[in-house]
Amino acid sequence: MNLTVTTIAKSLAGYLAPHFPGVTFYEDPNQQGSQQPMMFLQTRTNRLLLETGGFWRRILGVDLVYLLEYNLPDLQRRYQAAGETLDLLMESFPYSDGTTEGTVLLRTHDREWNIDLDELHYRFEVRERVALPQEHVKMETMDYEPEVTHG
Repeated sequence: MNLTVTTIAKSLAGYLAPHFPGVTFYEDPNQQGSQQPMMFLQTRTNRLLLETGGFWRRILGVDLVYLLEYNLPDLQRRYQAAGETLDLLMESFPYSDGTTEGTVLLRTHDREWNIDLDELHYRFEVRERVALPQEHVKMETMDYEPEVTHG
């Protein structure tokens, strides 16, 4: 199963859409043609730590940004409600890479949120053990004739 920012964004959109009706989900900040209310995912950090057995720990820090119309009189209350809803939903989420059948649950770590003047930032990390694709050197044959020297 592949683990990419794109597939995480798609999985989150499918998972969160029923809880945020009318919200448009984007993979990344979309400048033109964006419709509010909207959510998008921004990558904050990406680290790989070597583990045993040729595996790696991928630590992906992301920021789920929620935007509403700026001039709403109850904007702060709406952002607080959204942050609390995300707290209830985001301990783990169903993940699919779009090619492998079924889903797996991805756990989130270090979840936190804050409200800027005009947006909600919900930050968390995904920490998964992965194997990086490698090109293997194929075994080759060689002609070998032992040389014996007498001395």
